Amino acid sequence: MSEVLKPKVLLPAVLIIVLLVTLFDLVRIRSYSTHPTLPAQKIRCEQDQIYFELSHGAENMDWKRLAGTLEYIRGQYDCADFRLVNLIRILYRFGDRIPESTRSEIQETLINFRYWWDEPGGNSMCYWTENHQILFSSAEYLIGQRYPDAVFSDGLTGLAHQEKAKQRIFQWLELRWNYGFSEFNSSVYYKEDIGALINLIDFAENEDLSMKAKIIMDLLMYDVASQQVNTLFVSASTRAYARNRTGRSGSRLGGLPEYYWGSGQGIQAGIMYGMMTTANYTLPPVMVEIAKNPDPSVMKHSFGLDIPELKKEGFFGGDTASLMMQLGGGAFSNAEVVRNTLRFVRRNRMFSNAFLTDFRWLDFSLLNWLHLEPAAVRLANPRSNGVAMQRGNIYTYRTGDYSLFSIQNHHPGTYGGQHHVAGMNIGGAFGVFHTHPMLDNQPSGEGVGYGYLPHVTQEKNVSLAMYCPPKNRGLARPVFPDCTFAYFPVDKFDEMEVRDRYAFGKKGDAYCAFIAKNSLEFRADERRDLMQNGAETFWIIEAGSEIEDGSFGRFRDRILGNRISYDQDHRRLEYRSRGKTYSLKYQGDFMVNGALVSLDYDRYDSPYCQSPRKPDSLLFRFNGKSLRLDFKQLERTEGGEEGVAGWGGAAALRDLTR
Repeated sequence: MSEVLKPKVLLPAVLIIVLLVTLFDLVRIRSYSTHPTLPAQKIRCEQDQIYFELSHGAENMDWKRLAGTLEYIRGQYDCADFRLVNLIRILYRFGDRIPESTRSEIQETLINFRYWWDEPGGNSMCYWTENHQILFSSAEYLIGQRYPDAVFSDGLTGLAHQEKAKQRIFQWLELRWNYGFSEFNSSVYYKEDIGALINLIDFAENEDLSMKAKIIMDLLMYDVASQQVNTLFVSASTRAYARNRTGRSGSRLGGLPEYYWGSGQGIQAGIMYGMMTTANYTLPPVMVEIAKNPDPSVMKHSFGLDIPELKKEGFFGGDTASLMMQLGGGAFSNAEVVRNTLRFVRRNRMFSNAFLTDFRWLDFSLLNWLHLEPAAVRLANPRSNGVAMQRGNIYTYRTGDYSLFSIQNHHPGTYGGQHHVAGMNIGGAFGVFHTHPMLDNQPSGEGVGYGYLPHVTQEKNVSLAMYCPPKNRGLARPVFPDCTFAYFPVDKFDEMEVRDRYAFGKKGDAYCAFIAKNSLEFRADERRDLMQNGAETFWIIEAGSEIEDGSFGRFRDRILGNRISYDQDHRRLEYRSRGKTYSLKYQGDFMVNGALVSLDYDRYDSPYCQSPRKPDSLLFRFNGKSLRLDFKQLERTEGGEEGVAGWGGAAALRDLTR
């Protein structure tokens, strides 16, 4: 017996066991199938157009047009929850006009849908991003409310589904109240949030839920009002696509800003169309005043949580709120949370979900038993780590002619995901920005996110950014080009000029200057992308206008005369303009005139609202209008500034929607 325990016998036995377990795992992992994300053939979904037509008084409706929508939902394809928004509005507002056969088909489809990741079955729908969380939960609540006695495919009644979803909705709303949106300032995903929220506001029978949804809608609309310029909603964000960064289609939030503080023209058919037909939500007038303010203003806002903050704030477990905050913030493969993610995937049988299927390669028993997954992802450093949005300290300087915006010091040197960490909104016409491309031939105006994030800082109309790729990049490191680009479209400017490492542009009364470390040249024939070669580069943006600088020529000449210095060895950039010296050390301090600048912000610090993070209540006021919000006490009131002084003057306040 003692012979068995000798090292020369024990070690081979252990190795054989390890080999057998690993081989078994490999066979199991390779056996996973993957559900399709989209149908093999495109399905025409007309629920948005049908709701639009019904809302405009259409008398005769071909209800067979809903067939594609129902087929898509039955297939549980990705973004099926988008299709549910206006289908629910059709049911609640026009249900008595739907033929019995179609109503039965709708009900059968909806009670057999998989509304959350913990329900039986499998698919490749994305449940976990912030907008999908509220879309699925809003739909489940309202469909459960619509069919309370029906037994759904998981064996629960509609009433049970309603109660289950209600708890998630309250959690989601409270997370937004305390920490803001993880997908902040996203002209893409705010649309989905609006669609889900307006349905709750209009149709939820629970008055507390409806009121809290109104309050969070107000916060979302404040983000839009304060960050847009002349209805163009382009600003610092954690989830932006090329069209949003450049100011192309999709950057005007489907026309909602134009409706509220522009020409008043209503929006067209789409996921947000409930905003045109609601009788239960009124945009607070103070938001219109904020949006129209032409005076120069500095806004500092804080959104979301950094990964280390999740544990401190109590969101590091496997409970629903923790997973909603962790996954809603895009933290999946990061070393601090990867074991949470794997527990979530295993428990809910989601290795076959196309978005999560790569996690199967961490599903080895030995990694799990020995808790080695964090070490594995640290060693590999996969690009998926860059999906984590984390806390954003947003700095925006806005005038009537432009806005310059940054996410201050946002994890420089890490992968960029869908971030948009620095840029300029020029007169509400288009956006310009710099970026680190992921591919050699990737146009700056077409790419999403960054290869590696820069270290960005800003003070009023001056922004400094340094790109310094990390030396130790991990085993799974991609090879990114040794260059950076600026999106600087010649055809969109009224005037522009490139001189060596300087680029100047004028649009209307707004001016911009881009200053690079190395010389600039346009790539290809479209004269849109300004390329700067070099593994380590910097960009300085200075914004100006006719009011601030006089002529465009004077602006250009002043910038050319400004002093710039760069210490390559210590990675320190200095820039002097208008008597101020801006100094940035890569992954270090930002200083203005020798004084250290704090980049850790309160929830709101602007001319319109001042509040710490996790506020008890909020007061927005500007130009004689005000709005007071108290999430816990369910208070949502507006009035004149004199009516809310010191939270007093209750008689001067009126409820917005009652």
